[in-house]
Amino acid sequence: MNQLDRLTELKIKDKEKFQKIFSKTIKEIQDKRFIVNFGEKQFNDYYLITEENRLNSYFIHIVPKEAYDLFKDLQIKIPNDFLGFSVLAGKLNNKDIRVSCFGVECSKLGKSLFKGN
Repeated sequence: MNQLDRLTELKIKDKEKFQKIFSKTIKEIQDKRFIVNFGEKQFNDYYLITEENRLNSYFIHIVPKEAYDLFKDLQIKIPNDFLGFSVLAGKLNNKDIRVSCFGVECSKLGKSLFKGN
């Protein structure tokens, strides 16, 4: 089974919660209230993974617990590519800051930005 098949088979619980975290993170970056800390931070049902140099950008990935193993696998296998839908949220040290939410459909994430969740 390839990674795309594995991604489509993921059963992410409470996608609305991750939509809210996604849009909130972007807003906090735009308002300069988000502190970029590199590495992984584990929460109850998701991880916040910040990469310092993917595609010459800082990437903040919101990764639901159900998607963590697949994300880590892809993070290693495709280090120079996007790992799903991402949004340019700001700049830090003359580099873009991008936010992604792995395993949640881009249509849902895009809607969360317009709804102001």
